[in-house]
Amino acid sequence: MAMAMSMAAMMAPSAAPFFVAYGRDTRRPSAVAAVVLIYVAVWAAIGFGAAALMDRVMMPMLSWEIAIAALGVALLYSIMPWARWARARCREMCDRATRGGVISETVVYTACCVVCSAGVMAALVVVGMSNVLVLSGAAVAMLIYKLI
Repeated sequence: MAMAMSMAAMMAPSAAPFFVAYGRDTRRPSAVAAVVLIYVAVWAAIGFGAAALMDRVMMPMLSWEIAIAALGVALLYSIMPWARWARARCREMCDRATRGGVISETVVYTACCVVCSAGVMAALVVVGMSNVLVLSGAAVAMLIYKLI
């Protein structure tokens, strides 16, 4: 439960530009609330899945080598074509008016967010999601990563 809440809390700030853009374009508070709830629920489900996986897999004690390797894999993943495409689509959805309904727009945005963030999420699971400073730094990094 804690990892699900941590994952959702960490990723929600990185979607703030989308939430603002969606609210600006729809002008319906209930639609914005639905968008936020769907987005947070998906990331919470991913957090539940990661926690279940971590309960069943024996991770070696974290060393600098493992942490650097995890970050290297995350950086390599971020330059892959699908990650760049998903990041560009996230940015595009933050800038334009909505074209679909609440569910379709949120599902597309959330899927793009999951694809572009997968490398960083994997590295965080390896490095440790229980450290508040790591989570805070990752939240800031994800916001910058999605906007640049």
